[in-house]
Amino acid sequence: MAIISIASTKGGVGKTSLAFSLAKDLGYRYATNDMSVVLNKYKNARYYPKKIPLYEDTVYDFGGFDADHADEILRASDIILVPTTNDLNSIMKSLIFIKNYKEKTILVFANMIDNPNDATMIKAKIHEHFPNLAFTYLRRTKLLKNALESGMSASELYESSKHSQHLYKQAYGEYNKILKLFTTDGHYFSASQS
Repeated sequence: MAIISIASTKGGVGKTSLAFSLAKDLGYRYATNDMSVVLNKYKNARYYPKKIPLYEDTVYDFGGFDADHADEILRASDIILVPTTNDLNSIMKSLIFIKNYKEKTILVFANMIDNPNDATMIKAKIHEHFPNLAFTYLRRTKLLKNALESGMSASELYESSKHSQHLYKQAYGEYNKILKLFTTDGHYFSASQS
């Protein structure tokens, strides 16, 4: 069982759609300090505008802003996923965020990547400052967006038809790398073991 946080002080980097899919695929709660459509799409989703409670088996989606009450949960998290995009401001904000939580298990994922060379460049910039940080990427895809809009997780959408499997094959493989940080029964294990 795990506490998973997806956090960045930069908005628009894809936190919510990933948090929703992971929560649904793992059968976890989804908790956020930012209003989103997830509250209408997932029965285990809760919005906490002031102080978010600390729960096991929860994916926390922290909005693209600093929130004092988020610090307690971030420090208690088993893993923090930090999304970034191919944008210098996004990378800079990710580096500042990582510095504040460098003692935690962190996975940086470059999101909305147009080609793998962009991911390589982002990884190099992150590793200049934090050389041993786990890193992966998700190409620009509609998999997570369409999953959220349909109320299905990325896995559910991918498995829903042969057409979906063909359409999202590459994107689902990349998403599945993140999902595999957790065993098939939803128990967390360290990113360094993946």
